[in-house]
Amino acid sequence: MTAPARDDPTRPTPPDAVGPADLLAFLCELALLALLAVAGWRLGSGTGGGAAGVVAGVVLLLALPAVAVAVWGRWLARTTAHRLPQPWRLTVQVLLFAAAGALAAAAGLPWWGLGVTGVGVVAFVLTRRA
Repeated sequence: MTAPARDDPTRPTPPDAVGPADLLAFLCELALLALLAVAGWRLGSGTGGGAAGVVAGVVLLLALPAVAVAVWGRWLARTTAHRLPQPWRLTVQVLLFAAAGALAAAAGLPWWGLGVTGVGVVAFVLTRRA
């Protein structure tokens, strides 16, 4: 078996070089998922006592990050075939972080929501590429 030629058009191209701002953006993505999970648990388990609250908490704990992962994977990831062009990509990123911040505030975590949203938006503005 031979290795594919370097100029083979079917060979996937590696993403651009990763710098410190990209690392910060990745950490903000992870923080976004964690914040959505915690906010989902708090919002769901606060709906009522007993088993219904636990079930609602678990459902939201799993559903909110799953929606964010689906949106990110479809339109924002570096290697997706459907990646949005700028400025739409940055707009969707900011909207995801703002929604997570609002959900965190509704769950009683306003400072966490503000912090993750603020740092996330700055990180993605720094990594903005065409």
